[in-house]
Amino acid sequence: MLAGSFAAAEAQTAFGPANAKETYYWISQNSTLPLFVRSDYRGMKKVADQLGVKIRIAGPTSIDLQQFIATIDQVCAQKPAGISVVGWDPALTASVNKCIAMHVPTVVDDADLPNSKRLAFIGTDWHTIGEEQAKAIIKALPNGGEIAALSMVNADNMKQAVSGFTATLKAAGPRYKIVAYQDDAGDSSTAASVASSIMAAHQNIAAMAGFDSESGPGIVEAVTEAHKQGKIVVTAMEQTPEFFKTLTTGSTTAIIVQNRELFTYYAFRLLYDFNHNGLSTNGLTSWEGKPIPVNVNTGVLVVTKDNVGPMLANTPKY
Repeated sequence: MLAGSFAAAEAQTAFGPANAKETYYWISQNSTLPLFVRSDYRGMKKVADQLGVKIRIAGPTSIDLQQFIATIDQVCAQKPAGISVVGWDPALTASVNKCIAMHVPTVVDDADLPNSKRLAFIGTDWHTIGEEQAKAIIKALPNGGEIAALSMVNADNMKQAVSGFTATLKAAGPRYKIVAYQDDAGDSSTAASVASSIMAAHQNIAAMAGFDSESGPGIVEAVTEAHKQGKIVVTAMEQTPEFFKTLTTGSTTAIIVQNRELFTYYAFRLLYDFNHNGLSTNGLTSWEGKPIPVNVNTGVLVVTKDNVGPMLANTPKY
């Protein structure tokens, strides 16, 4: 069972009944990230209980790409019933392909690996995330201004987000100028330091956008310390429930929420269906004609001070 406190939930490594006949894996780096614990873990627990299967969490608890790759390889060698990989980096493609070659059902969630042989991608269109953050800045700054962006710059999903962000601002006209795009390594302390450096280098900075879950808290910390709260428009990604309160104080203008619980839930629903639904495409086997959807877009929510109330009032309790 999912434990009754945040700290205990963070330590969980598996969900589902002890006597489950099938074991599936969810693999990510930074695998105990608070955002994952709050949302992704909840989706996994729910689907594991409903299907009567075991779902194990695996992967480094820090940003460690090589260990992430090694974990995928090690798990596939065990021939589990299925695997869902958080596709943060194209370097994961070869390992996902190895899993498929070994006939270990493998899907990708959150961020896609479009050049891999994964059975399906379940998650958010990150280009849309970039567009929505840009739209929020444009609405808040109708006269334009200098803008900075922070993310894990080498992550493919972040690149897609920044592409949508850049294209939307460009379409709005030359009055919107991106003057900095820097790496925060998926760490809020690093993001705070980077944001401070950007403000020092660009005295007229009018907005900052953060594209990983740690960017926003770091930006808000830096902006608050610089006594520019409410003077610099901040858009960010979903984080802990406490972070949503920054919308009510004016520290952030918009927070983009992925349906994380939903896409993690459906990742394992699809893997289970691949193994059990018995559907066939013109008599082909499951491996020859995929009996599950190839892409599932679970959408986003754009949360502002105007609609954050219900989210604050209904924060899940652990």
